[in-house]
Amino acid sequence: MAFKNKFPTSHLILFNAFRFIINVGFVYIFQLLFGVENILPGVAIGVGFTMLSINDFNLQPWTMFFITVFLYTLSGFVGQSALMPIIPAFIINFLFVILIILLINEPQILKSNISFLLCFVFAQSTSVSWNLFNIRLLSLFCGSLFVGACIIINWYRKGYGKNGRNLKEQILLCQKNKSYMFRMAFGISIAMMIGMILKLKKPLWISIVVMSLTQLEFNETVERIKHRFIGTMVGVILFFIFFQLIIPSQYAIIVVMLLGYIGFFFPDYKYKQIINTISALNASLVLLDTKTAITNRIICLISGIIIVLSIYYITKITRYVIITLKQHKLKQRFY
Repeated sequence: MAFKNKFPTSHLILFNAFRFIINVGFVYIFQLLFGVENILPGVAIGVGFTMLSINDFNLQPWTMFFITVFLYTLSGFVGQSALMPIIPAFIINFLFVILIILLINEPQILKSNISFLLCFVFAQSTSVSWNLFNIRLLSLFCGSLFVGACIIINWYRKGYGKNGRNLKEQILLCQKNKSYMFRMAFGISIAMMIGMILKLKKPLWISIVVMSLTQLEFNETVERIKHRFIGTMVGVILFFIFFQLIIPSQYAIIVVMLLGYIGFFFPDYKYKQIINTISALNASLVLLDTKTAITNRIICLISGIIIVLSIYYITKITRYVIITLKQHKLKQRFY
């Protein structure tokens, strides 16, 4: 019986099909309403739609509503930093990531900050001209209202957050992991700065790596680096074999969508990276040729890993120096 339970039941197949249709349908409608230039921020809001309303974050419902609308909408403003000079953009990006962590980093076990960080990274990497900015802002505001309304309705229906934290209590709780907060802020801001300096066609490929690999504990970061590196390499090989040698280009989108559906049955991070790599490379062919897309993907992966590890060790060394200096001062006072 234990062996049989490893295989998906008909209920799971139908449930995952429903989830897949909801995700694809949400993004498709979002694109129809607000244009193709807003599709990636729409994907991030779609993640929030399927994640935020069904989980109990132990926050008061209206507090969660305020955080949701505020952060999604503000992502549109801050994402335009890609059009600014590099130094002011770095400072603004850094401060906004700090704000996201302060407002919605807890409960961390539920990865409650993911959708908001994604929205910011997507908005910054696909910044729009100022004549299209009003549509970008409207899309994020309307999307956030929709997700916020789902949160209010579902949380009250299920009784979530009756004795939850208010905004002040949430901020006090979120600020406790200062090392994680500053590592995430520095990492994403540096990744975005590199993308701006090098004028990368796909700057989010570095930012996403840094966002994904920056974890609270170092052992979690190392584990993710291993899985992401292997998953990306496997994804690159499979993409080249199947999408460049076997599957005709007109059928590529069908296969990518099928892979997206299969991904619901393999939620583990290491398997997701294979599917994400194949999907991202296929989508990038609109702007890049195959060789350039694969090369950029690998270079961005390695660059992101270097950024994450460098910031971690700099933080560790800084903490060691501060502790050593404090101990030295205490010894001087004592003697």
